[in-house]
Amino acid sequence: MMGKSYEERLALRPAPSAPASRHDNQHYKHDDLDFENMGEIEELPREGTETVVYPALIDPLVQDLSPNSRYYLYHFATQICEDLVVHDGPNQNPIRDLLPATAAYPALLHIILANSAFHVFNISRDPLTQSPYQQTQRRYLVAQYQAMSRYGGPMKSSYADALLAKQQALSFLAQSVLSVNETNIDLVLVVILLFINYDLIESGRDKWKVHMNGARQLIELLGTPPYLQQPMSRLRLSVLADFLVFFVLGSTFTFSVMRTSIPDPVDLDSVLRYAETNNYLSCPSPLLRIMLDSFKLEDTRQWLSDHIDIEVQDRVGVLLKAALKFDPVEWSLTFQPASPSENLEHRMHIAAAHRAAVCIYLTRGFPYSNPLLDPSSGSALISLTGLANEIISHISYLKPGDTLFKSISWPLFLAGAECEDPAGRDWIMNSLDELYNQMYWGYLHTAKKGLETIWRCKDKKAAGVDNCWIYDLKDLGHEILIA
Repeated sequence: MMGKSYEERLALRPAPSAPASRHDNQHYKHDDLDFENMGEIEELPREGTETVVYPALIDPLVQDLSPNSRYYLYHFATQICEDLVVHDGPNQNPIRDLLPATAAYPALLHIILANSAFHVFNISRDPLTQSPYQQTQRRYLVAQYQAMSRYGGPMKSSYADALLAKQQALSFLAQSVLSVNETNIDLVLVVILLFINYDLIESGRDKWKVHMNGARQLIELLGTPPYLQQPMSRLRLSVLADFLVFFVLGSTFTFSVMRTSIPDPVDLDSVLRYAETNNYLSCPSPLLRIMLDSFKLEDTRQWLSDHIDIEVQDRVGVLLKAALKFDPVEWSLTFQPASPSENLEHRMHIAAAHRAAVCIYLTRGFPYSNPLLDPSSGSALISLTGLANEIISHISYLKPGDTLFKSISWPLFLAGAECEDPAGRDWIMNSLDELYNQMYWGYLHTAKKGLETIWRCKDKKAAGVDNCWIYDLKDLGHEILIA
């Protein structure tokens, strides 16, 4: 078999083709880690009698890894990497480009293995409850993954593998933080970012914030010599953009103070532009900046409804007007796409959904009788149910498999929190199920449970009674990240 390509070797075997990635025609090849020219082939049975071949990497960089670890590294490269960016093309995914560095940085290796192992666990485990929103599809998926898990290997031990890899990653990270310098700080931040991704794959509850606060202390160093980069590398732009988006969106559902995570000397405009183009949530930079500006205000959620200072209301009104002034169509026409295959119409729809969600975000602590919201006041700027319907309308243009479908969760959650229509609620839950069946990230289950709690509280209260769902969410006792 020496000298033969992977395709030539595979043609000599009667077994079926290798497991399909969601990028069937894309090869994953790096300078030091080659996923295109595989060595030995192992077989993993799936769905009863059908067999699937997957690669056991024999590249010198991974030859000392166990078979399960090799599989998890392959799974990360072919499945998870594409969920971390909008477009997973050549030179567009800094996390993928770091895969060869796993040989030299054990913290990076083990947190990648932890992400991948828990993702495999999500795919293979039996759901605790059957979704009432997609019963037919869920029954099919349960049968499929039950069949896969019966054959052992990574499917059987993935949960234990994830916990072990995470614990090892934490140990190595502690050592790395103690020896951080200008040459490795970006890599240490990548490891912390992947801890947040791990928490999103697991549940999106609470633990992500510990990592966010730890990252903030390191990010503050980036504004001082010798850590300051001008201009910033693509890796640093990517890391800061992801942290910024997680910080902004995470502040929606947290109830303790979070400080902004980008130091003043760092070029914030560059980070925001990179985020709107490459971060998988695709939030336009003008809207991200409006949300950052809102952090300068006092948190109205901590106030009694009838004691919100008029100055705070006025400043929120200014931000609301700025968000409403944002034109998604005009923005999409001047947007610089990261890929020639970019669908600008989809960008426009997700931008419009984010605009409506930002307006909900800005007023989440106000009572419905507030002049900014009450139609009878004569000065209302928005209708919360109208914004929810607007989000649903725009997201309905995106379908599973579309590049930007992965961007829907945050605006869709905010739409669900304000939705009063049973049909609209079912559509939202169905869409979250479809997104989970594409990504298998556990925070989507947390989002669904949060919405169900909000709806139960809404339905118990009499019509017309002031009801701010943010307090109902707080009563759950979790600070969640919907991303």
